[in-house]
Amino acid sequence: MTVRKKDTEDPALRRVGAIIKRHRRELLDIKPSRQDFISEAECSGLRVGWISEKSLANIENGYNFPSLPTLYNLAIACQISPADLFEEVAGAFSAYDSTDDGLVD
Repeated sequence: MTVRKKDTEDPALRRVGAIIKRHRRELLDIKPSRQDFISEAECSGLRVGWISEKSLANIENGYNFPSLPTLYNLAIACQISPADLFEEVAGAFSAYDSTDDGLVD
């Protein structure tokens, strides 16, 4: 999902990006750069070009939401269970009701 600049205030998208970034940075055996993260994932079995550095940056900065295959690959690259990552991402949306523009009580 591509988000237009005027729509970048979606807190749920920012939370999803923060989740991905946190898991990426928790990898102790990989340098913290996005490019090193992507390259290491490719060396570990993900297909070459599975994600671009720009796409990863847009996800982490809350501009784009990853597709399910990309989210799955991000979990594999972050060395965590896809089910755990899906649950965390779902939690980022469940705490926010977009029709209300506020937090759910």
